[in-house]
Amino acid sequence: MKRNQRRLVRLQETLEPHRRLLILTHDNPDPDAIASAWILGRIVRRFTTTRVTLGYGGIIGRTENRAMMDVLRIPLHPLESLDLDSFDAFALVDTQPETGNNSLPEEVGATVVFDHHPCRKPTRSVPFHDIRVDYGASATILFEYLEAAEIEPDRRLASAIFHAIRSETQNLGREAGRADQRVFLKMFPLVDNEALSQIEHARLQRSYFEMMGRAIEGTKIYAEIAVTVLGKVSNPDVVAEFADLIVRLEGIEWALCIGRYGDDLLLSIRTNNRKANAGKVIRAVVGSRGTAGGHDMIAGGKLEGAAITQVHAVRAEELIRRRLLKELGASGLRPTGLTRATGG
Repeated sequence: MKRNQRRLVRLQETLEPHRRLLILTHDNPDPDAIASAWILGRIVRRFTTTRVTLGYGGIIGRTENRAMMDVLRIPLHPLESLDLDSFDAFALVDTQPETGNNSLPEEVGATVVFDHHPCRKPTRSVPFHDIRVDYGASATILFEYLEAAEIEPDRRLASAIFHAIRSETQNLGREAGRADQRVFLKMFPLVDNEALSQIEHARLQRSYFEMMGRAIEGTKIYAEIAVTVLGKVSNPDVVAEFADLIVRLEGIEWALCIGRYGDDLLLSIRTNNRKANAGKVIRAVVGSRGTAGGHDMIAGGKLEGAAITQVHAVRAEELIRRRLLKELGASGLRPTGLTRATGG
């Protein structure tokens, strides 16, 4: 606790000279990013005179994430509704500078960074940064500052923290450490169970089931590797969502999902191998053509402009598939379909 109190003091000293702070999540934020921004906002408002705004780039597309925002009344604003010139300090949560997955312009320097992914070189020059790769969720890191500040979370915030850790670590079963377990159990008695039920069982649009059909048709299996080509997606969250689903398939160790969003190609990779490094694999797959990052069991990437035309997209998808199979030592394997109707 003393270490976190010292960190809290340094955070306060870093932000105190600034007038207005924008706390920015990664684009298309997930529950961990949303909760982390909310926690940091509470801390800054309590301990500094700095005015705080929470923002995000992209969209909040996944049904459960929209429900989280609505049910818990989280004050997170789309970036296009904000004037960046009105802020003199910027914080990144659950993301880092120059990763390609947040909307902070490269010419605008971050003042504060919190993340649980491997530390990037540009992050080292940020005035205040706290990167802990042994933590399963960024919300866990931020909660320790909340404790150091002696701020008791209300039911809404406790529910957001609990949901963030649960979704990010899949109920503590994926990349969760002792710190995540402690915070998860500490939040459990404080949560609003009715609110969590509304979030987790939010009503799904018909387009979701149409996408599920495309995911089944677009999945090819190469021994223990599944590659899913979704085609055009209505929101970026779908790519990670279906990677999470396909990796649960019996006999599958690796799952890669590819989707076209606008002119870009989005990738999400998952593995059941706890000794693997999904981040290393996806960086090898993407190469110099795009941006990618992640850690042991989950990772994501983006190839900007790779889906500008149908021809470009098909070529890029095939290149990614070949690179993945080569990286995992499965080149030359003949694919099978997920169902008889989709046999390769």
